[in-house]
Amino acid sequence: MNESVLSTRNLITGYQDKGVPPKVVGKYGELHLRRGEFNVLIGVNGVGKSTLLKTLSGEIAPLEGEVSINNKILNALNNTQRSLLISFVFSNTNIVGKLTAFETVLMGRYPYVNWWGKLKQDDHEIALSALKDVGADHLKDRYINTLSDGERQKVMIARAIAQNTDVIFLDEPSAHLDLINRIEIFQLLKSIARKKQKAILLSTHEIEMSLQVADNLWILYGNEVKIGSPSAIVSSDFINQTFSSPSIAFNAKSGVFNFCAPESLFSFKISFSEEVQHYKGAIDPIVYLEWECKKLISEGAYQDENPQFSICLTLLGDEGALVWEVKFDGRTYTYDLSKCNLFSELLKLYQAE
Repeated sequence: MNESVLSTRNLITGYQDKGVPPKVVGKYGELHLRRGEFNVLIGVNGVGKSTLLKTLSGEIAPLEGEVSINNKILNALNNTQRSLLISFVFSNTNIVGKLTAFETVLMGRYPYVNWWGKLKQDDHEIALSALKDVGADHLKDRYINTLSDGERQKVMIARAIAQNTDVIFLDEPSAHLDLINRIEIFQLLKSIARKKQKAILLSTHEIEMSLQVADNLWILYGNEVKIGSPSAIVSSDFINQTFSSPSIAFNAKSGVFNFCAPESLFSFKISFSEEVQHYKGAIDPIVYLEWECKKLISEGAYQDENPQFSICLTLLGDEGALVWEVKFDGRTYTYDLSKCNLFSELLKLYQAE
């Protein structure tokens, strides 16, 4: 098992104001972050993710218990000492001043400045190497405020790498990014954890992506935490128990969330004929069928072995056109796949019954 870098003992997080009883946010007991592991922190809004990150980073003190990094009690250290152990990347960091990407990354080296307050040549080399690690060295002379959100986040991650801490925390670093950049950031962080043996904990709402990439999931619920591998968490149905609602449900086999209709409509069974496999058109008919099935379910239809609607995707004669053959109430209806909305046609038949 990898070496534990961060650990907690009897940890209770929350806030304490003078003259007011403490507000408890979470009771987490014993937690561990280990070298080389990419951990993802998830939970519904308001459950305490940011409070936990701030407590683990030493920004706020625990209500009870303690946080240790490399056997050093975190709250016994000053800010400079903590900055040698922990780096933090936020979702949207505003850099004040006209700094280049390289100068921004170089800020990660300031905990190491000498007595004269000057950076050495080694610091410059470390900063450039960190930019290369995230694939952003070509941006080094660009001003940080001219970069895209995705480019800026790579630079901020490079700054955390340059800071050379054993632990890296990230609070929703992909919140403002498009899909491709979110995927790149997740893959980048996992690579950093592996290659540089960092202990990384990232807070996010990207549940489906986390299931594919994370080594461990930390799921906050109530005021507790459940920790485990994605395989263990999903197979225990904990994702569904924690995040499902009347309008959405988690499918443990596919690893995705499905929309749930507010009421049930009609039953159906959907299939395709053997001839469909010989279709030469531009679409994949089997994939098309799968997505039509998802659409029907999202609208309130449900699958049944003795359905009201029997639907078959097939080819029409020598023309080779894809059509839906729908059997309902003793009759058969044929619809050109390219010209109809299947759910709308089924709904018309169902409502006219």
